[in-house]
Amino acid sequence: MNDLNLLWIIQLAPLVAFLLIQLLPKNAKRTAPLIAMGAALLAALSSLALFYAHRDGNNMPQQYIYQWLKVSDKSLWPFVTIDHYVLNIGFLVDKLNLLMITVVTVIAFFVHLFSYYYMAEDKSRARYFGFLSFFAFSMTGLVLSTNLLQTFLFWELVGLTSYLLIGFWYEKQSASTAARKAFVINRLADLGFYLGIVVLFILTGTLNFTDLNHEFLRQMLPASTLTIIGILIFMGVMGKSAQFPFHVWLPDAMEGPTPVSALIHSATMVAAGVFLLARAFGLFSSSEITLLFILIIGTLTALVGASLATIQRDIKKILAYSTVSQLGLMVMAIGAGSAAAGMFHLTTHAFFKSLLFLTSGAFIHHFHSNDIWEIGQRGGKRDKVAVAALCLGLFSLCGIFPFAGFFSKDLILEVLREHNLFFYIAAILVSFLTVYYSFRMLFVILFSKEKKDMHAHETALAHPHHSSTGAIELCRVIPLASLAIISVVMGFLGTGWLDSRLLLWLGGEETHVNSELLITTLILIVSGALLAYIFFKNPETAETRLTQSRGPIKTILERKFFIDDVYEFLTKKVGMGIAGAFAWFDRKIAKELMVNGTAYRILDLGKISSKIQDGLLQDYLSWAVGVGILVAFWLVKSNSGIF
Repeated sequence: MNDLNLLWIIQLAPLVAFLLIQLLPKNAKRTAPLIAMGAALLAALSSLALFYAHRDGNNMPQQYIYQWLKVSDKSLWPFVTIDHYVLNIGFLVDKLNLLMITVVTVIAFFVHLFSYYYMAEDKSRARYFGFLSFFAFSMTGLVLSTNLLQTFLFWELVGLTSYLLIGFWYEKQSASTAARKAFVINRLADLGFYLGIVVLFILTGTLNFTDLNHEFLRQMLPASTLTIIGILIFMGVMGKSAQFPFHVWLPDAMEGPTPVSALIHSATMVAAGVFLLARAFGLFSSSEITLLFILIIGTLTALVGASLATIQRDIKKILAYSTVSQLGLMVMAIGAGSAAAGMFHLTTHAFFKSLLFLTSGAFIHHFHSNDIWEIGQRGGKRDKVAVAALCLGLFSLCGIFPFAGFFSKDLILEVLREHNLFFYIAAILVSFLTVYYSFRMLFVILFSKEKKDMHAHETALAHPHHSSTGAIELCRVIPLASLAIISVVMGFLGTGWLDSRLLLWLGGEETHVNSELLITTLILIVSGALLAYIFFKNPETAETRLTQSRGPIKTILERKFFIDDVYEFLTKKVGMGIAGAFAWFDRKIAKELMVNGTAYRILDLGKISSKIQDGLLQDYLSWAVGVGILVAFWLVKSNSGIF
């Protein structure tokens, strides 16, 4: 099968699944999970086949382009020397998106499989699997796009499906509110993305990724213009990848089903922003100011996310803030000039963070609680599969050897150390906090004493047995085991032990063991884990102490650095105040004075005219004589020069 056929399968299989699920009669809706899983498996196998066919990296990039629109009227933009504007659609295949599409489709398949277990008793699971398939279609379209405009179209579809999945349980007020929050914040950020695309297209006449290189852009545009365009497009990245200050939507998005978090909020959607940074790196790196801006935003995001993760009780929100922090590290790497380091960490993070989210889903589904203290008290440590997956995922997140995060995160630290000492120290602090909140969560779950009443409650809530219990359990174990294995293997692909294949594939350089960095990482892991052990070796005592403690730092963290308060002030006070002023103007001036006032004055004039037109001839003659006398008097006075 040729490349183009594989690309069409990857792109259309999820869309066909979505359409089939919508067309299913009501009594056949139970087959929706099988249709969605089959399409996800087909897309994943096609991606793997495509990757294997180009494993040597030769004959790339390849483009399959279809002309969409061509405009040659130069009078539209008289200040620009562009002969004609051409918009294309199609597929682009190179090393970067070949890796990304493989990551997306493989994780999407495992999430579909786990969803069969997690959503087994949900009455609306047909709708859920339909939305999940449509999201997969949108995400594959984004990754395979050949230009920025096509990327933007699928970018918006990803935002739409994210809104649908976050608010899947729309009967919950918190879920519908979170979905709206995510949608609005992303649309606000995407406005900058859209404006950047428009300006870039007007000034250069192209949006193709293959054209957006340093030489072309610097010949066409001055540095200041490139800076403005780069920052505008980066605004879209800030929204999609939850960068400061647009990060506030991601923790609230945990109101959606947990497998959605594993797919959208750790591995694919939020990673789309980092992917775009690497995809259009030639554009962003054309301006040093743009790269510095990206580096600063990434640093703020990493620090804020890691700090807020340290006080959360909700297992999904801990992972959500962890995702925010790790995305910040990826953005920092790209801002420091290393797209390869950012993408390497994106790849490893996608697998171990999706593993962690699915593991949290296993805990939540079994114990009916998101609270890590309650999970521990209800016997969380007795679920051996989930605990093993949790340990492996957290060890990788902390950067413990030989798990994947050790290799990818340390590479970012090395890049930042060579680039700037300040940002390197910030990344070190982020790494320390990561170890602390990871072991805090682990110790609370493992060391909490089981409570009998809690255990009885958990037993009472346990799901009834199904005839397909064995198959459902496999749908829980297989994704966890598979992602765990990949989370170990993937890291070694970027090391000298395997010839740094993944890094070289991404355009990076071969790595070597750095003893200084190894010692630094070891100190971070030991100190962070030790601090977490000191505070949480007795979770019950720690919970009491945390509840009773007060202080400015705790207040700041609990209020999330007051960023949500700022949004609330801007929305409710400033925004509603402006809206109220416009409403008053519309009601009092536009409606009452201008529209209704004009109509009423005309009615009054009509009433006066009706008094004059009474149908009596003598009245008409009286009016005529009176008006004639006044006119004659005015003419005489005017001619006499008195006035």
